[in-house]
Amino acid sequence: MEFVLRKQKIKLTKKDLINIFKEKQIKAGRGKKYFVIINSKKIPVKDALYHVLRKKQYDFSLLDFTTADAIRIFKKLGLKVIHEQEMKGERLLKYAGILSIGGNALEDEKKLYT
Repeated sequence: MEFVLRKQKIKLTKKDLINIFKEKQIKAGRGKKYFVIINSKKIPVKDALYHVLRKKQYDFSLLDFTTADAIRIFKKLGLKVIHEQEMKGERLLKYAGILSIGGNALEDEKKLYT
């Protein structure tokens, strides 16, 4: 399939991606939210596209395309793209007090304040 990325025509197929990622391991770093599933492996979309482009001899850096570009290309190739978001630190605090210790939040609150 042919794509246009930053005014440059790129030829990629689903088979290319599967072959490239048969043995290649890519670890997710900080800030990774979108992943493509290739060979039952969860790979960050931007990193995956970067490695494929480098392997196919295209001269792109990670700054030359966006996550949205990578998602668009992978979806057009028929690959599954998933969104995952970790719950860390301050974002977890907004849920503090929602969970009930004994199973009944109203009863637990009465016990605390009476």
